[in-house]
Amino acid sequence: MKKTIVIAAAASLAATAAHGKTYDMKCGFVTVNDSQHRSAEIFKEKVAEKTGGAVDVRIFPLAQLGTIPRQVEGIQLGTQECFISPPGFFVGLNQAFQAPDAPALFDSQMHQHRTLNHPTVREKFLALASHAGIVGNYTWSAGGTAVASRRPIETLDDFKGRKIRVLATKMEIATLKTVGAAGIPMPYSEVLPALQRKGIDGVRSGIIVMGPSKFYTVAKYIYNEKSAFIPSGMWLNRKWLDGLPAAHRAAIFDIGREMGDITGKIAIEITAKWEKLWVEKGGTVTEPTAADREELFRRTRPLGDEFLGKNPKIAPMYNLIKAAAEATRGQ
Repeated sequence: MKKTIVIAAAASLAATAAHGKTYDMKCGFVTVNDSQHRSAEIFKEKVAEKTGGAVDVRIFPLAQLGTIPRQVEGIQLGTQECFISPPGFFVGLNQAFQAPDAPALFDSQMHQHRTLNHPTVREKFLALASHAGIVGNYTWSAGGTAVASRRPIETLDDFKGRKIRVLATKMEIATLKTVGAAGIPMPYSEVLPALQRKGIDGVRSGIIVMGPSKFYTVAKYIYNEKSAFIPSGMWLNRKWLDGLPAAHRAAIFDIGREMGDITGKIAIEITAKWEKLWVEKGGTVTEPTAADREELFRRTRPLGDEFLGKNPKIAPMYNLIKAAAEATRGQ
């Protein structure tokens, strides 16, 4: 059996070498040392193994290929083959990408992961930008929402009057409004300088992202609210995919089916690690009291139905995700 496997592998490599062509796959993202970064590294290793090195995955963290809008444009136009990002940044192409962002919808990070990879959701969600030439390969839950601030936030009342960076969605701005804060949309790459200049008081994101970006050097106080969870995923240019030999294209999608669960577990591990490291780096991590968490969920729960359920462009995907969330709750 082993001899057969070795012969088959050698034949595959020989075929690749004989073909003599390699395919460049630039894979960019704006973070570093998080689940997105680790996912790209593992994906690179698996692709090299499965294609005999014919597909060369090159990794570009820390916005080396440009800001998020620039990379969204690149993946659409084909100047960039691969982009790893929360799907919420594709709302300009399809508003339904907002569907997993509803507050008070998921019980935990793994609950969101199970929901997005449920058979009724996965393929439909990954295809939301196919009309724009973008194909999703896999997705996972990158972590729960938390607020890092320059001054302590220990209760919901402490949010009042604060300016907090958010994603550019009406729903997240409304989420901050429920606690009396102003949500300020801003590209991720501009957040740390804005904190340093005191242009904003804090940032709402995941500790898995904020830790490696060293936000604790300026905004050391974490309020670990987890009223929502932030998914991420790998997105590919369709034209580039179609130009690959069928075997290489199949390998990329086969690897994608593995990578969702692999990266989901990595994200949970890195989240737990950074909740400890944040304190070791001199910051603080405050968990809401049971009463504050219940009150936060009470205030924010209606926002999903208001901003997503009533929007005909989002409602079909939102309702699929809500149903899958109920089906996977408690598993």
